Amino acid sequence: MNRIELSALIIAFASASFVSGRAETASGDSDPMLDWHRPVDANVFVTSMGNNHDSILFHEPESEFPYYMIISHTPEKAYLWRTKSFSWSSEDWELVSDNYKIGDHYEYDDGIKVGGTYYIYESGQVFTYSGQLEESSGKWKVAGSFPKKQCDDLGVFYEDGLFHIFGEHGHFPHGPDGTSLAHFTSETGLGDWKLVNPKAVDPNPDGGHTYGVGDPTIERIGDFYYIFCDRESVGSPYKVTAWRSKSLYESFEYLGVAIAPRSDEVDDWDNYRIQDPDILYVPELGRYVMSCNMMDVDGNPGGDFPGVKGGGTRVIGVFYSGKSE
Repeated sequence: MNRIELSALIIAFASASFVSGRAETASGDSDPMLDWHRPVDANVFVTSMGNNHDSILFHEPESEFPYYMIISHTPEKAYLWRTKSFSWSSEDWELVSDNYKIGDHYEYDDGIKVGGTYYIYESGQVFTYSGQLEESSGKWKVAGSFPKKQCDDLGVFYEDGLFHIFGEHGHFPHGPDGTSLAHFTSETGLGDWKLVNPKAVDPNPDGGHTYGVGDPTIERIGDFYYIFCDRESVGSPYKVTAWRSKSLYESFEYLGVAIAPRSDEVDDWDNYRIQDPDILYVPELGRYVMSCNMMDVDGNPGGDFPGVKGGGTRVIGVFYSGKSE
């Protein structure tokens, strides 16, 4: 995992001008990791590859191509992209495969590389592969499992010899989410998972089912661990919210909304919901990036998007954390 000091972030962000403006935590304190913006107005990674969603980013700093992105498409195939220099646009990436095969799933929750092995998690299965990603299509093996019924649509984090997963827990009656995020650990990442906290992220501290959460991504930044995840409620579609804690073993504090759709617009790709974030630190940019699903429901952006009902469109969009210019 790449890390930068929180103090450096605060200094760098202090004079920044953001598209989204400065955000505040639920307690009224500002936190630099609530500052995210669109690098351009139409920050769509690619508009001509159909139904794109649930992206996974990998950073290989010693490789000729340091950045890879897997984008889910259909149960039959995904896409694998690579680039030498990070960009929000696919025009600056190379499409390695438009028929990329991991398993037979419509989407893949999250992935991580530990040592020389890649791990991808989906639907209770752990897929692994060792080698060059360019040669990995069709070679992923189901090597383990995780407790899907207690920890679904998860994010994975590795530190000090332990795999940590945070995923949907409990039943949210108004959508495909959990009423909290549960935290499990494993020494192998393949099994023997131990429950640490069923409510590591709890959007319903007073009980009930007001909010549903899911699809987290986890990163350590300075003195804090941050979780960015989906949150929705009745009449309020997905947006990306931020949470933090000084320890993985303590409950996370709700900070606020990090990225929200432009619900008052009718001609943008992201006018309905933004979800499924994946975070990555990009050294040459000096900032974090987050790839997310973006969705519109009016159909104005157009395109052929099989699998999306009602004439809507779904694409991957990239957001940048704040930085002084």
